[in-house]
Amino acid sequence: MGPGEELMKKTFPLFIVILLVSGSFTMIGTSHDLGIQTKTILINFSNPQIQQSEQYLTIDISGANTVYYHAGKPLLPMYSNTITFPFPTEIVSIDYAVKEIHTMLVPEKIKPGLKPTIRGYETTVNELSVSTETYNQNELFPEDWIAFFTGGGRDSNGQHKTFLTYRVFPARYNPELYTVKYIDEIELTITYKEPKENPFPTMSSYDLVVITPQVFVRDLEKLVGHKNAHGIRTTVKTLEEIYEEYAGVDKPEQIKFFIKDALDKWYIKYILLVGGMKSSIYGVPRDDRNQGTQDWYFPVRYSNLKDDYDIYDPGFISDLYFADIYDGKGDFSSWDYNGDGIFGGWDLPPRIGDPPRNTFDKDLIDLYTDLSIGRLACRNHYELRTMIKKIINYESSRADPLWYNRIIVVGGDPWIEEETNYYEGEEIGEKALSYMTGFEAIRLFASYGQNNPDYTPLTKNILRELNQGCGFILFDGHATPGWWNTCWPNEFPRTIKNGGLCLKDFTKIFNKEKLPIMVVGGCHSSLINVSLLNSLSDKFNNKCSWTLGHPIPECWSWILTRKSNGGAIATIGSTGLGYEADGESGDLDGDGINEPDCVEKLGGYEEVQFYKKISENTYYLGDAWAGAINNYLKAFPGMEDSWDAKVVEQWILLGDPSLRIGGYP
Repeated sequence: MGPGEELMKKTFPLFIVILLVSGSFTMIGTSHDLGIQTKTILINFSNPQIQQSEQYLTIDISGANTVYYHAGKPLLPMYSNTITFPFPTEIVSIDYAVKEIHTMLVPEKIKPGLKPTIRGYETTVNELSVSTETYNQNELFPEDWIAFFTGGGRDSNGQHKTFLTYRVFPARYNPELYTVKYIDEIELTITYKEPKENPFPTMSSYDLVVITPQVFVRDLEKLVGHKNAHGIRTTVKTLEEIYEEYAGVDKPEQIKFFIKDALDKWYIKYILLVGGMKSSIYGVPRDDRNQGTQDWYFPVRYSNLKDDYDIYDPGFISDLYFADIYDGKGDFSSWDYNGDGIFGGWDLPPRIGDPPRNTFDKDLIDLYTDLSIGRLACRNHYELRTMIKKIINYESSRADPLWYNRIIVVGGDPWIEEETNYYEGEEIGEKALSYMTGFEAIRLFASYGQNNPDYTPLTKNILRELNQGCGFILFDGHATPGWWNTCWPNEFPRTIKNGGLCLKDFTKIFNKEKLPIMVVGGCHSSLINVSLLNSLSDKFNNKCSWTLGHPIPECWSWILTRKSNGGAIATIGSTGLGYEADGESGDLDGDGINEPDCVEKLGGYEEVQFYKKISENTYYLGDAWAGAINNYLKAFPGMEDSWDAKVVEQWILLGDPSLRIGGYP
């Protein structure tokens, strides 16, 4: 549509996927006719206000609660809100009408969004690039006044809902003509049809299903008895039974069909996957582009999302696949939407001069969690028995507040960002602490180097505080499967000498039963497919082990979780590259508080959402993990930007999703 071809009214059949963030709106009316209902919404905006900088300008509009943010594309004001319906509701159509469209000239180009920073990679720092596809065309951006996304999953009360998110773009930009089209009012009419009945049982039969290979069944008897004794109705299903009873294109899909069946019949809340690779010495991480099965006790699904041309994960493990069962329409979320046999497919178009290659279409994926998934990535009976003992001991009584009511946040200045010069790891840590009121905050910050060196991210300081015990710990910085570290202020890419934690430091951890729930910001800390010989022989990352040739038998997060005589009770981290946002682009999450971008988008936002869920009296670990993901998708629809999709897809919970946080009273 060109700049002179505006439509005053338009109707959308809704077929796109996902959800977004809450905001204010005016509901004019609701009508009913033979099961078809309508909602009419009126939204008003002020005139645009232009702010000029040296190279670019920005636009502000009162009434727009957030910013339309995509790397390399113009930053524009946006209004976003989410409506919740009974599950599954059919959205029949969306109508909109605008009364008047205004035009204004702008003297410079509108500022583009920064490219996400890959934690630990110098080449991506401060990359302010423009999208030639957008900035060199005689077209309005965005392409219309509105966009819609739907999703299906559990809300904050644990009830299944259909989520409808609408986004309104009160200003649209033509870069070629240096003009902005804007509106001061829009009326939306949503036509929908609610379901006649709840598709799920009103009473659940089980809360937790443990899925395991037969070899671990006897070990799990104590855990199952413990769970049932504490009111978590638990049953066990073996992989061997699943493979015999359910069809699928591969074993991960067979498992997912069983989980769907269990959700439909029992309305379960939690799934515990038991098993990782079969050996810490050697194993094939990936049988084909979609799965790791042959050398795994419990298979993994690989997502085939490519989010960058230069540095990217050529497939990464996603346990979220097993938790995303339905979309907003109530259809099965297969993760192979286009039927090309590639799960989680999302490729980038070839660049000019690139050799010809086979490409695949983008799979539309719901991504919302319909239940909570955790994994005990054990490679032998000893690791599993250690985890079972830790879980039972942790839950058997309420944690002593003398150690449990401590939270440790470890961060620094993980990269140099000249526009604002935030210490991003510390900003994220502070935001997490803002939710954890009532906890004693232990800050180990790189900025304390001159005035308080005993509370910096040096290894000795981390070990000292961790060995005293804590209920929660957050690391935000750089990582590989074998270490975590950060940087002193303005010293990126040089990490702190004698700082952070690596695998050899784990022998000095003796916090015994004082076990924290750990969240890790960084690349590949939870990459559960590494093994000793594969990592040792992969100095140049040809096998995508991301270990730089260091001999890593198992990943950092899992070793610290399954460690006997201490460590963590559970760890949440990334199986792929970690991403954070630079700079200050406005209120990206639309919560009414303008904060640094690093806490309002990408990995930093996802991390702090976990602590937000904890602060809302979330009692079980998997609910906090799932709630953080769903909160993220409310702010940033996963199918709109590949970086947002990857942030949630790769976030894995290594631990028991039914874990009672802090133990039972």
